Amino acid sequence: MKRYRVRFARAALDDLERLTAFLVGQDSDRAADMEPTVRNAVEVLMRLPFVGRPARQQQDLTLRELLVPFGATGYILLYRVGPGSTVSVLAARHQLEERFH
Repeated sequence: MKRYRVRFARAALDDLERLTAFLVGQDSDRAADMEPTVRNAVEVLMRLPFVGRPARQQQDLTLRELLVPFGATGYILLYRVGPGSTVSVLAARHQLEERFH
């Protein structure tokens, strides 16, 4: 099975830091669970990059959203499946946030 390489844009890393900082302020034990959760999502994207839903109101089917369950809610990773077996994670947000930056 073909494996894709997953890269994170600086904005996506900043989003993950922001989300983690929020969790640390709420429940530091839960914050420790976020890293393996994101790592599992990356593993999924490496094997099945088109598993996420197409991003809303986009004609470009390479721009997608992956739902990442976490507790009672979860996160959404915005990513693009690119040429050369590459997946670029562009942004991350909590499911209760209205939109990406």
